[in-house]
Amino acid sequence: MQIQEVVQFLTQVPPFAELPAADLSALSQQIKIYYAVQSEQLPFSHQLILVRTGLFLMQQQQQLYPLQSGDCWGYRQLLTQQDVAEQLHCQEDGLVYLIPQAVFEQYQHQFKNFALYFQRLLGRALHLHQQSATDHQRVADLCARQVYSIQGDATIQQAAILMTQQRISSVLVMADNQLCGILTDRDLRTKVLATGLPANTPVEQVMTRNPYRIAADAFSFEALQLMSQHNIHHLPVERAGSVIGVLTTSDLVRSTQEHPLFLISHIHRQHDSAGLSACQASITQLCRQLGQQQLPSREISQILTTLYDALAQSWLKLALQQLGPAPCAFSWLCFGSQARQDMLLSADQDNALLLEKEPVGDVERYFSALASFVCDGLASSGQVLCPGLVMATNPKLRLSLSGWSSRFAGMIQTPTPQALLDSSIYFDARVVAGSQALFNALQSDILAMSNQQLFIWQLAKNALSHQPPLGFFKHFILEQDGAKRRGLDLKKRGIALIHDVVRVHALAHGVSAVQTPARLDALVTLQVLSASEARDLTAAFELLHQLRWHLQYAALQQDGSMTNLQDPAQLNVLQRHQLKDAFAVISQHQQIVAQRYCREL
Repeated sequence: MQIQEVVQFLTQVPPFAELPAADLSALSQQIKIYYAVQSEQLPFSHQLILVRTGLFLMQQQQQLYPLQSGDCWGYRQLLTQQDVAEQLHCQEDGLVYLIPQAVFEQYQHQFKNFALYFQRLLGRALHLHQQSATDHQRVADLCARQVYSIQGDATIQQAAILMTQQRISSVLVMADNQLCGILTDRDLRTKVLATGLPANTPVEQVMTRNPYRIAADAFSFEALQLMSQHNIHHLPVERAGSVIGVLTTSDLVRSTQEHPLFLISHIHRQHDSAGLSACQASITQLCRQLGQQQLPSREISQILTTLYDALAQSWLKLALQQLGPAPCAFSWLCFGSQARQDMLLSADQDNALLLEKEPVGDVERYFSALASFVCDGLASSGQVLCPGLVMATNPKLRLSLSGWSSRFAGMIQTPTPQALLDSSIYFDARVVAGSQALFNALQSDILAMSNQQLFIWQLAKNALSHQPPLGFFKHFILEQDGAKRRGLDLKKRGIALIHDVVRVHALAHGVSAVQTPARLDALVTLQVLSASEARDLTAAFELLHQLRWHLQYAALQQDGSMTNLQDPAQLNVLQRHQLKDAFAVISQHQQIVAQRYCREL
């Protein structure tokens, strides 16, 4: 294969696509190419493997992950310097690129974004979805239930015709209504075509006799273990002594395709708008699975944030392909729950552009078109447009570094009611794509001026403007939404209040972290809060966040509208007590803010 073909492929695959052309060409010359055949276990270690073509299965203990074109393997071992219990099996013949450890480490040190990409990938692998989506599924739920069989004295040509007509990769061989063998496409290749047997050869001569089989109520990981142990790709499935179907490795692959790691990779592999828009259905299905598995809401939020980050990065990549190179460096920013990484399904878009140059003339026209393309694309992928126009399509949110610094200075030096409302959004910001250095410069400017006494006083006053929904005798105070549903607003009267009080502390003490748990950790380190105060506030946040996820998951199951109103009558006695305790903790922390920052100037 020509070096130019390798370079062309790498320009389409993150993070290689971001490397300078000269370095990309140099890397391509150090890559080795390996052709893997079906059922082979790849023998390589201590190097990065990049899939060029084919389908591969990574097996980690009882979990199964599919790897396709553009996916990488081996980075966990390279980054942790530890042997990992992973195996890579070739499911469909294909090419892989091998990048030596020394070369990988060289590019890690030389290019920050290259290193950051694999660090993030490692982080996702360590915390996302610790139990595979297939672990709790039964074999009977995965296998094809239509049984196709043939007699042993039939010819291999008749078997091949049946397999072609039915589009199946195996056929069962029966004798007296009992399973006696199986003929697979691999048998036809290795035992018939490779040896030149005639088409009238009896099936029983080349079939696999007495094949391994599995019970219908066995778990999918048991099937995976059996297949791996005996290097087979088809398992007849039995119930009460009768064959009810055939399970294939392809069935297992399909069952994992809503796994977060697969979805992230799948999103990055899309090369057109239709493919990215279609990811919405997979994300929704994934959320249903995560709800069924009772994953903690904080992990679900991290997963959703990672997925929507990937969508934004992919839509930006398409935009750059259509519009051409950007006229200057830029940062695509996100605000609010996406920046804090605590977003749930109901989160709308909150984004902006930070530009290296002033947004005038051709620069303004280019980034206006880019913003429209990306925001409309995200909407088609399921992240709805912000009704308050907190999006990069708003010219007021496409600013240069000096423009953004001036805007934050205005909010801080003249804390009007609108400025205080804006501060609850814009002070929780993070880079999704583009220049981290630009954002670091902006964040440095913000932290240098955000601890001004008047601003903190006004910000603290604003954080106390809403109270948790508890009456004087600690009874719940219910409110009603537009659909005339009554309940406790878990977001506005709970979660948002926690973000507000923590943000006041963070800005007053120069904490650069954005995520609320990270801010609390920093505040404990700075002795602004005690460890017990931070633990209480964290526990309150996690309870409210979990209850809010339960509401959204219930709406998802019923295809209903999302709500933040929790009817306390639907909670058990313990949950109601816990909810009252959580609201009481918020009230206590509002008092702390009042005492520290709201003394008259």
